[in-house]
Amino acid sequence: MRKLTRCLFSVLLLLPQTMTASEPVKNGCPVVKLQMEQLPDLNIPRAGHVSFIVNGEMVVAGGHTDGFVPTPTAEYYKNGKWHTMQMTYIHDFALSVVLKSGKVLLAGGSEQPTGIGQTYTAELYDPQTHTFMGFGNMQRKRAGFSGLEIDSGQVVIAGNWYHTDDIELFQEKLSEKGDHSLRQSFTYIKDVAVQRSCPYIFRMAGNDALIIGNCGTKGDSLHTTIADRLRGDSVHIPLFKTWQPLFTGAHNDAESFIGDEAKNDYTYLLPVQNATGQVAVARVCGTDISLLPTAYPVPMEGIGKKIYYLYIVADRQVGRAYLVGVEDDFYSNAEVRYYVLSIDYVHPSKDGALMTLYYTDPLPVMPGYPSVLTPEGNLLMTGGLINSSNFTPSKSVYLFRVGRDPVNDHAGISRWLVPLLILVALLLACAYLIIKYRKRCPTASMEPEISDTDTAKALMERISKVMEEQKLYQNSELKLQDVAAALGTNRRFISDCINSQAGCSFTQFVNTYRIEHAKRLLLKNVNQKMADIYHQSGFANETTFFRTFKSVTGMTPKEWLNKS
Repeated sequence: MRKLTRCLFSVLLLLPQTMTASEPVKNGCPVVKLQMEQLPDLNIPRAGHVSFIVNGEMVVAGGHTDGFVPTPTAEYYKNGKWHTMQMTYIHDFALSVVLKSGKVLLAGGSEQPTGIGQTYTAELYDPQTHTFMGFGNMQRKRAGFSGLEIDSGQVVIAGNWYHTDDIELFQEKLSEKGDHSLRQSFTYIKDVAVQRSCPYIFRMAGNDALIIGNCGTKGDSLHTTIADRLRGDSVHIPLFKTWQPLFTGAHNDAESFIGDEAKNDYTYLLPVQNATGQVAVARVCGTDISLLPTAYPVPMEGIGKKIYYLYIVADRQVGRAYLVGVEDDFYSNAEVRYYVLSIDYVHPSKDGALMTLYYTDPLPVMPGYPSVLTPEGNLLMTGGLINSSNFTPSKSVYLFRVGRDPVNDHAGISRWLVPLLILVALLLACAYLIIKYRKRCPTASMEPEISDTDTAKALMERISKVMEEQKLYQNSELKLQDVAAALGTNRRFISDCINSQAGCSFTQFVNTYRIEHAKRLLLKNVNQKMADIYHQSGFANETTFFRTFKSVTGMTPKEWLNKS
């Protein structure tokens, strides 16, 4: 029976990868290919724009077009095509807030091409007439900032890019003249304790808000536990000692709300990251911020590559949140896969929220603004960057069909359950016949009878030997399949062996070799250019090299060299 089990397990691992509609990663999270549809292109290529759904229509506004030049145009999608509109001002890397009144506030953004400067200007979009009305200026010129409407109808505004940050409020109210006209205005409220760009803004009561973030106004990384409040003094958040809010640029905080205003429940979901790079999801309820229990850790590796997570979109109708990401090496590749981690925060198992990781085929575009949740519960992504360059925006529009099927997260497993049962039965029969044949032919080639532990150790020795002798780690695009091909085995064997014997992922395992090689180069020639060192060590870019070096050694290359 032991032979039969081993034989069956080996054959199952050799199944074609294309048959795995749902394959568990090492932490147990199901992996399912995402159904996707490409909609008609935008009329104008754009990135750095804002997008929203209002009055049942998808709208994109502002941003920049070819050559990194701001465009004073917007488009709405109706009857299967995009219709262009003229805006009052340009708004590149700006703010948009869908108001309870049905209108949309657009404000600020870069003043010049290539994302330089900031602007004061603001306008309102009326979806009923498809028109824009400019009405005035903010108290401070801003770009790379955030806004959120509170229960009073006022909009809290904070954050800035390469300019001073503070808090101000936008409000629209009836004119005191009694002529039933509306008057729009911005009011300075107070300075902030921490200067930030693209902060997260969450309601913590009907008319109060919490402002957090870990990116300074010049893109510098902040490691602070301090959060600002609209009303009241700044506060310290204990969780931020070990988990920092994820900085991903633009995000729509209203999309991450999972509470219930009618019950005075102001709860949001926030992506966070620790010093090792592990991402998690935090539940934010006022100043009470704690990790959301999940059945397993957030997967950090997708189809052979690390995942770079971006933002959260919540669908309160079904109690699922979507943590959206892309492949980590998007700067060095023309095409990248998208990932959508579905998190069932309403119906957790005994171990926490269940998750499913969806992935797409590689796409030739990087996101230019967070995806928007459609009325049907799908995610819509508009525009973006071709070759990860702001000078070449895209016209593409993609619909990610996550849907609202209550069993959607495990549809892949259900779809393949019957075929898999049939396949298992056939494999058992084949295994039985193979064993009978071998008993009749004792001279036939058979694998030696060694324990599973011995087999794993032997394979680990072969993996280490080929890494050292052939220096496979110097290939910045090294994949599991490359190592498997070098050893004449299956990539799943390689992955499982590294997980069990080295206690880490394939990427972490390879990076240890890369860092050791980088150390040798640093000691060999202290004057060697850092670019030469990380290229020769197998890293695709400087950012990944520095992040990995510090993660492995706890120091930057320069700090390590000074102590060596």
